[in-house]
Amino acid sequence: MKTIVKDSLTSKVNRILPFLEKNYDNNLESDYTEKIEELDKNFNYKSNSNHYWSEPEQSVLYGTPLYEQASPSQKIALNHLHWVGFYKVVADSETELTFYNTITADCLLAANKDYAFIADMLNHETYQERKHIHSFAKINYQTIKALLGTKALINSASDNSTSFEPKSFHVIDYLLNTANFIGKILLRDKEQNYSQKLIELQDLQDLNKSIASSTPVNPTSPTPTSGFFNGYLGNTDTSVRKFFPLSWGSYPFLAANFYVVRYMANLVVKNNEFEIHKYCRKLQKAKDFIPAPTAISHYHFLDEAFHTTTSLYLARDFYKSLPKPSNFEKLMANLAVLQTQRENLNGLSGMIPNRFVSDSNAISFIMKLLQSPVFDMSQKEAIHWLEKCLCYEHEGFHNNLKVHNHLLANMQRFAEDIDYLWSVNREMRLMASAGSIKKALNNNIKAFKKFSSTIEK
Repeated sequence: MKTIVKDSLTSKVNRILPFLEKNYDNNLESDYTEKIEELDKNFNYKSNSNHYWSEPEQSVLYGTPLYEQASPSQKIALNHLHWVGFYKVVADSETELTFYNTITADCLLAANKDYAFIADMLNHETYQERKHIHSFAKINYQTIKALLGTKALINSASDNSTSFEPKSFHVIDYLLNTANFIGKILLRDKEQNYSQKLIELQDLQDLNKSIASSTPVNPTSPTPTSGFFNGYLGNTDTSVRKFFPLSWGSYPFLAANFYVVRYMANLVVKNNEFEIHKYCRKLQKAKDFIPAPTAISHYHFLDEAFHTTTSLYLARDFYKSLPKPSNFEKLMANLAVLQTQRENLNGLSGMIPNRFVSDSNAISFIMKLLQSPVFDMSQKEAIHWLEKCLCYEHEGFHNNLKVHNHLLANMQRFAEDIDYLWSVNREMRLMASAGSIKKALNNNIKAFKKFSSTIEK
């Protein structure tokens, strides 16, 4: 049962409360999560293996010279692998959310018991995320095993963290480390409303494990995640990786700011998933077979619409009802959005649609794909095709640039209504600057040279 207490909320909260309440009611009354569970329970890859799970445009290597020469069965495999890759990131992100939803909900509840309704809503969304995660993990496991073999399952975790892009110190690194140091002083005397979850994780080592684990509610889990939120933390040092969650779980304004980052993640998912939703509708209208992964994407899109609405109101409106933030809190909030752009939206892929980080991070995966049973290439052949797909302009870059620009416009439309954001964040300048095929090609050429030199040795 949900608890809604309205009387003592501020007038600003009262104005958004009916929208959140209606959204929560609609979520409770929906059965999309249950339909996902049923599809998950009955999934078998073989029964879905001969069908596209989305439009061909949503396929690994789509628009590259290699895709043009691929056989029909290879193209279906590439379509399935794109679904797997996308939902690996979604599953990781939702896994991380089981932690962040909890600490921000607890922080708001500790600040004001009248926020119990919001905490209940976030807890229900966390319950749904767990169901989503299970379905994605099951489908991904069976698909990778069928297409790439058991060895790929063992090596997949390390591939996500492999980059052949030259590393350089960034001004954001300096700001993050400086903010971490100053924040310990400036926020020392500011009233805190600690999340109960953070109190339970008294040892900061446990907190760090909890953030990094694939099941964040279980700090002992050793498996790392690489979703939107851990990606947000990027390569920052250990103390900063602890400082951000501690801030989100301790100060109501920063807890609300977390939902700016969450809404950005929601938009990334929606940007890709809406196309699968339309594809599912097309199959329904034609009375054609609907693969289980397609149907799961369709119901996930509908389920996540509730979560996206929650993020929007908490990010754009709720913070206005809270006490005025200190200058340091506004600094931290802006660094959060800036870091999100930097780690998740600061590149343009020519090989993987709807992916907005450098292709250098995908080189190892593509190389293994080319040498897998899908293509069965020799090392020499794989290097040849890798270079053609990475280092020369082709339709894949142009297709993804269109998707990038659509997402950028939605990000900017959202950010312009948040008055505490710096112009670099309101205009999403880091993301905008990444929308360059020339820049992407230059980065790819450098990364390919570095990668190929390691292969030749």
